[in-house]
Amino acid sequence: MRRLAATALGLSLATTAAGAQELGHTDAASLFGPFARDIVSTPSAAEVTAAWPAQARAKAMGGSAVARCEVDTAGELSGCEVMFERSRAGFGAALISLAPRFRLKHAAEGKRPEHVEAIISASWPVVDTAPDWRTPPKPGDFATTTTPAAWRTGKPGTAVINCLEGRLGALHDCVAIYQDPPGKGFGMMLLRFQSFFRLKPAMVSGKAVETGLNISMTFEPQKAGEVL
Repeated sequence: MRRLAATALGLSLATTAAGAQELGHTDAASLFGPFARDIVSTPSAAEVTAAWPAQARAKAMGGSAVARCEVDTAGELSGCEVMFERSRAGFGAALISLAPRFRLKHAAEGKRPEHVEAIISASWPVVDTAPDWRTPPKPGDFATTTTPAAWRTGKPGTAVINCLEGRLGALHDCVAIYQDPPGKGFGMMLLRFQSFFRLKPAMVSGKAVETGLNISMTFEPQKAGEVL
């Protein structure tokens, strides 16, 4: 069975800029999708904090949400529907209220379809210090047996999972939220690595907090006997 080596590994917090796949950002929301490179703006940390549901904020209750939207050629999001929310206390509605703050650049005719998918997410509270790798992964650190559909394509693929990170940095409750190309099982392959990721916790005012985060990975085909 052909295997895929996981390369171009990037950690992007549910607080990370759209599609950045870099560490250390402290932006408060993220967007993924086939045209995430066209991102113009995302909600600011202040805007995300202002959207923190009042009852949850009063109890210092954290949470996160992920939604699927459509983007028109003008770059505006519409038709957003909550995929899931954690700590059910209004976080899905809070994310939907932030949807107008996400914008992609205007697309010239024929440069982007009229309706394309965009996945948006946000987490509360907005952290002061983003999660980071305890030991940064290197290309070749992870490899996995492909799904039959991925094996048939023989081409690279990308997946994003959304997880909860505990106060000690352990990940749990991970869910695949985006795959490119879709339907090939790249999300399932990334979920296999959940227990192997070693992270430092997010911090607010010097204290570790539970938070939602996104981890993205690109898989490259690996031939039999090939070492990356």
